[in-house]
Amino acid sequence: MDGGASIDVSSLLNGDDPIEDASEDLLQRAGLADAFAAEIRRTSAKHGAVIALTGEWGSGKTSLLNLTSSALEALDDVQVVKFNPWFFSGTDQLMRFFFDELAGQLRDGRGLKDKLKSAGRTVAERLGKYSSALSPLKFIPGAGAVLEGASAVATGTTKLLGEEQDTIHQQRAELTALLADLPGRIVVFIDDIDRLSQQEIRDLFRLVRLTGSFPNVVYVLCFDRGVVETALTDGAVEGAAYLEKIVKIAMDVPPLPAQALSPIIVRGLVEALDEINTGPLDEARWPDVFVQVILPLFATIRDVKRYLASVPLTVRSLRAEVSLVDVLALEALRVRYPAAHDLLPASVGLLTGVTSIYQRNTAQQPHEKEFVENFTRLLDGHAKSVIHVLFPAAERLFGGNAYGSDWVPVWERDRRVACSKVLEFYLHRQLPPGRAPIWCIDRIADAIGDESALTEALDQVPDSLLDDVLKRLVPYLRDVSEEQVLPTAKVLMHQLPRIQLGSTGMYSPGGEWAVLSPVNALLRTLSGETVDRVVSNLFHGIASLYGKVLLLSIVAGGPNEQGLIAEETGRSLRQDLCSKIRSARPEDLASERMLLRTLVVATADIDSPLTLETLSDPRVVACLLESAMSPVHRQAMGSVAVRTEKRLAWDSLVNVFGGETGLAEAVESLRRSLDAGMVEPNEELAGALAQYEKYSTGWRPQF
Repeated sequence: MDGGASIDVSSLLNGDDPIEDASEDLLQRAGLADAFAAEIRRTSAKHGAVIALTGEWGSGKTSLLNLTSSALEALDDVQVVKFNPWFFSGTDQLMRFFFDELAGQLRDGRGLKDKLKSAGRTVAERLGKYSSALSPLKFIPGAGAVLEGASAVATGTTKLLGEEQDTIHQQRAELTALLADLPGRIVVFIDDIDRLSQQEIRDLFRLVRLTGSFPNVVYVLCFDRGVVETALTDGAVEGAAYLEKIVKIAMDVPPLPAQALSPIIVRGLVEALDEINTGPLDEARWPDVFVQVILPLFATIRDVKRYLASVPLTVRSLRAEVSLVDVLALEALRVRYPAAHDLLPASVGLLTGVTSIYQRNTAQQPHEKEFVENFTRLLDGHAKSVIHVLFPAAERLFGGNAYGSDWVPVWERDRRVACSKVLEFYLHRQLPPGRAPIWCIDRIADAIGDESALTEALDQVPDSLLDDVLKRLVPYLRDVSEEQVLPTAKVLMHQLPRIQLGSTGMYSPGGEWAVLSPVNALLRTLSGETVDRVVSNLFHGIASLYGKVLLLSIVAGGPNEQGLIAEETGRSLRQDLCSKIRSARPEDLASERMLLRTLVVATADIDSPLTLETLSDPRVVACLLESAMSPVHRQAMGSVAVRTEKRLAWDSLVNVFGGETGLAEAVESLRRSLDAGMVEPNEELAGALAQYEKYSTGWRPQF
C-alpha cells in the first residue's frame, strides 16, 4: 500500500467535519470556490438574489461553501452572514430568529468590514426594529400575517391587521432604502437545508421568497436538490418549478472521478493504521482488491471519512487474525452496503464451501438462488467483484469457477475470509476452542528448518492447541528447501506422544494425522534417492515403535499404491522394526501405543507368525487387547446424532497370537494376573475383555 507523499489527509481522520480553508482542500476545489465567489459578488443584486449550491449528501457541499465563504470574506465590499436553520424550533420562531440573527451578526463590529461598518450598524438597527414589528405575528404559508394565538379577539385583530401591518410595510420600505445605498453587499449562507423536516424546508423557502428581494442581499442556499424538490412538492405545485421561481443561479457540486478518491483513500488508510498491528499486507492481492472492490464503493468524500474513521477499531479488534486486505474490503462493504454485509453471518457455508469434481455441474438449490438474488440486489452491481476477490469458492453460484478442498489450507494460511474458519472469526471476533492464535502459527512457521527453535516453539504450545497448530503448518511446508526437511520432520514426529491417536468423530481422520500430514507434505518435496535417505534417517531417529509404524504408513505404499520410498527400502525398514520388537523388553512393549498395529505392520513381510516370548507376558497381552479396540461411528439418515461404538480387531489379534487357541490362553493368563494384582485394571482393558468374550462366542458386528 503506497501512501504517497504529496497529500495531507489529516482532516480525513477528524470525523465528518467539513474543511474550513484551502489548506485542507484534498479535492482541489479551491479554484471552483473562487469562481463561485466571483459570481456571487458579480451577479446583479438590485432586487436581491438567491443562488443555490446543490449536491447529494456527502458530495462536499459544505466544504465548498466554506471555501467560497473564505474567498468572499477576503473582499472589502462583501459582508458574509451565516444562518443556521437548525437553531429554530417550529414555524413560529423562524422569521424573527432570522432577522434577529442577521441583525446580531451585522451589529458585531468585530466582523464588519471597514467599508461597511457604518452602514452595517444602521442596517442592523433597522433589522432589529423590523424583527420586533414581526414579533406578534406567526408566519403561516399562504396566509400572510395572522393572530399570534387563539386568544386574540376581534378588536385585536383589527389592530394587528391594520396599524401593525402599516408599521411593518413602512419599516420594510426604510430597510429597503438603506440596503439599496449599501456600499457593497451582504451574502447570507444557509446550509444543511436538506436535513430539515419537510415542513421546516417549506417554511424556510417561503421566508427566502418573501425576503429575497432586499437589494444588495444575496442568499446562498446549500441543499440536496432531490430532497428539497420532494419536500416542496405539494399537490399541484411541483418542487422543481417552485425552486425555479426563487433561485436565480444554481451550481451543482461536480461528481468526483474515481482517480480523485484513489490517492485520498490510500493515504488515509496509511495514516489511520499507523502504529496498529495489522499483520502483513498481501501486496499481490491488494491492487485487485482495491481497484475492483474498495474504490468502486465510494463516490463522496463523506463516505471515505466514515470508512477511515471505522477502519482502526475493526483492524484492532481482529488482531491480525484476518488478512488486512480482506478486512479493508469487508469494512468498505459494511460502511457502504450494511444490508449486504448483514447477509454474511447466515451465508458462511455458501461463501466458503468448496466442491468436489462430482458437484460442479449440479443445479443451484433454492437457498443458493435466494442468496445470489439478495446479494446482487443489495450490492447494486458490485456483487460479482466482491465474490471474485473475497469469496472465490462462491464464484460457482455466480456462473464462475469452482474450487476444490485443496484450496482451503492455502486460504487459511493466507488468513483469507475465503476460509470458513477465518470468516467465522471475522464475524464473531473470537477464536473457537482448540484454535490457536495467528501469532502462534507465525512463530512456529518462522522456525521451520531450525530443529532447536522449532522444538522450543512447539514445546510452548498447549496440548489443546497442538492438533490445530500442526494441521495449519502444512501449507507452509510445501516450499521448504531440501536441507530443511529432515530437521523439521524430526521435530514433528517427536510430537506424537502429545497427540490423541485414532478417530475422534464421524468424518475425522485419526489424530495421528495432525503429525503425519505435515511430515507427508515435507517428504513429498523430495524425490529420487534423497527421499529414501531422509526417510531412513528419520525412521532410525524415532524412539517409539508406533512412531516408526506411522512413518511407514505414509511412505511405504501398499499392494496397489506406489510409495514415496523404494519397495526394497520399505522392506528393509520393516525388517528393522521386526528386529527391534524381538529385542524389546516386555515393559517396553507394554508402554507402546498402537501395539497391535505395530506388530501387524512388522509381520507384513513374514510368512509365519511372529514368535515372541514377550507375548506371554500379561502386561503385553493387556496392551495388545487395549490397542485392538477402535471406535466406530455411525449416523442415521436425517439425524445429526452420531453414535460411537467400540469394536475389537479380532482377526489381527488371532493372527498375532497364532490362532484363537493362543489368544484364549493369553487372555486366560491375563485374567489370572488381574486377579493376583499383577496387572493394574482400567476401564479400557475391562471394555476390551468384555468385547473378547462376545467375539470368542462367534458374535460379529453387523456392519
